[in-house]
Amino acid sequence: MGEDGPNRGLAALLRPRVIAVVGASRDTAKWGRRVLESTSRAGFRGALYGVNPSVSDLGLPSVKTVASLADIGGPIDLAVLARPAAATPALIEECAALGVGAVLITASGFGELGGDHLATEQQMCTVAEAAGMRLLGPNTFGMFVASAGVNLTPREGIPAGSVALLTQSGNVAVAMYELARQAGIGFSACVGVGNQIDVGLGELMTHFAAQDDTAAIAVYVEGLRGSGEAFRAGLDACHAAGKPVVVLKGGRTALAAPAIATHTGALASDGRVWQAVLDAAGAIAVESIQDLTDVLAVASSVPPNAGRAMIITDGGGDTVMAIDAVTGAGLAGQAAARPGRARGSLSLAAPSPATRAALDELIPPNAPRTPARNPVTLDTAGGVEDNPMLLARCARVAAADDGVDVIVIGGLFGGYPRIEAGELACADDLVAVHYSGTPVVVQSAFALASPEPIRRLRQGGIAVLPTIDRLGRALAQTVSPVGRGTENDAAKTASGSGTPSEVLPAEQTARLLREHGIELPPMTLVADPAELASAAVAVSYPACLKIADTAVSHKSDVGGVVLDLADAAALRSAADRMWQRFPGSPLLVMPSLPRGAELLVGTGHDAIFGPFVLVGRGGIWAETDPDVAISMAPVTEAEAERVLLSLRCAATFTGARGTKPIDVAAVARLIAAVSRLAVAHPELSVEANPVIAYPDGYAVADLRASARAAGHGSGQQDP
Repeated sequence: MGEDGPNRGLAALLRPRVIAVVGASRDTAKWGRRVLESTSRAGFRGALYGVNPSVSDLGLPSVKTVASLADIGGPIDLAVLARPAAATPALIEECAALGVGAVLITASGFGELGGDHLATEQQMCTVAEAAGMRLLGPNTFGMFVASAGVNLTPREGIPAGSVALLTQSGNVAVAMYELARQAGIGFSACVGVGNQIDVGLGELMTHFAAQDDTAAIAVYVEGLRGSGEAFRAGLDACHAAGKPVVVLKGGRTALAAPAIATHTGALASDGRVWQAVLDAAGAIAVESIQDLTDVLAVASSVPPNAGRAMIITDGGGDTVMAIDAVTGAGLAGQAAARPGRARGSLSLAAPSPATRAALDELIPPNAPRTPARNPVTLDTAGGVEDNPMLLARCARVAAADDGVDVIVIGGLFGGYPRIEAGELACADDLVAVHYSGTPVVVQSAFALASPEPIRRLRQGGIAVLPTIDRLGRALAQTVSPVGRGTENDAAKTASGSGTPSEVLPAEQTARLLREHGIELPPMTLVADPAELASAAVAVSYPACLKIADTAVSHKSDVGGVVLDLADAAALRSAADRMWQRFPGSPLLVMPSLPRGAELLVGTGHDAIFGPFVLVGRGGIWAETDPDVAISMAPVTEAEAERVLLSLRCAATFTGARGTKPIDVAAVARLIAAVSRLAVAHPELSVEANPVIAYPDGYAVADLRASARAAGHGSGQQDP
């Protein structure tokens, strides 16, 4: 069923009134016992049953012990199966017969093992779907929903807050609990999706997008079951609700794919395609659990357009490091930003003359002053150690400047116990500034110690992190999330390496492109000297001759391309030499094109998310220096232009360093047309490389298409 299953609602699962734990025990070390205890202590106000035919009384006052599910004698919203895999299918049948609303399956040993185990998993789905019963798992560590008083996990003391954590790993959840506690954030819910045979990440994101007690969503994902449609819909629902989604994708490298398959039985998709999907929905991709926590803390309180930063610190060293953190993170964002996101918008704000004058009245006489008054350093006599309120007063002045989007406080806030009363007053004032419309973020060396001034800031919704580099990185990702796919992944996607496929003849590929409105220069395929003689009369000179053997993908590497042939005699001579080297190979005759900017435009099909279009630097550099961007197909011409201008080499398209600007609009039309071809023919991978772009149009110099072998598409990535 997976992400494609019918949406039958999640109320029975996430807001149950009657919970039955099958496999309940008196042994406090057993999972079935621990979740009964944790839910009892979580404030669950419904009916809680422990099911065990061998135990008459579990010894828990809030739990009624029964021998079987049928003995409950009434509706059951949620059955929790704390039983081995071998016992689970029969229990699913029993739950379906009793009209249970939802089932949480903890056991592993199903689809992630393949073979008969996968068949058993699919049969459980069939039974549940026929009964209108939802399944969470299998292979899940459980779930926690604060507002429902439900903690069906073996962990207690989960920090409360407004983040919904959706994860395929229980260990990731536990690590997040501890890091979130340090960062002063907490969770409205935590759901372990396991193998996602029914309830999946996409549907859960859609659910939590509509929950008032959830302000942000954190996702740890290794792969998805079924298509990616529900996942993309969930991302879109969160974006529409104004709730940031921060995603940690496990298994970004090819070496991780086997581990994913054995862990969750999910399909791993190419990292660049994942990034394109996340970028399109405004989600934030991170690379570690620490970054996931940091970005959640910042994204929960800073809007995505807050890119111009005002820095205020209480020390010279903190000032220097803050400049490095903000400008360094901003430049990184600018270099790597992907389509659909603002390009590298984190930078130092330029305060207005009025702001600079107002700050001059506040900055102590002996404190350093930069010409722009950004950053502001308050570490001399009469500074923060004498009067903590200076921080708040400077922040208020900065907040009144329309050119300031976010205020970064750095240094030792909270570390002056002698003047704690002043720091508490400052904290209250900074919170007021934060809610006045200009967000405040704070770096303090005392963040992990959490003295009362720090707690006051966090209670007021201000993110506080312990180091300025972590704060700068989290702020940059919040303002302008950047692509994290490896360049090697990009090269594989561009070249289609490792994919079983059948290469189409050149004339068939050319016909396909022309049918989709893509302009091509005249191309003639010749197989012998007689056909060459006819082509030599029709071709425009100077001409180009290429080997057209479908087994050769890199023609220039094997000397299979000859340019600038002046006349028919030169063409015949070049053909004779090429046939000597490649006997029997067909040759392609076409005009020799003028030089220009070389691009690659191609299509592919991801096993999870479907067709995509890839745009990048072309020619011989497509794989040696990959500079590519991926967007899910189809794209509009406006979107195609943004994709094109997101490349590292984009400056050369607009006339930088004396280069001739290209016809961006024409190339965008080409990209949009190729993206439509990707949708129309998802079974094909089509590549135009190089596309030579000129100031007044473009020309496709070479093309290649391949059809995926029958049965392909269930693996990691269909390039």
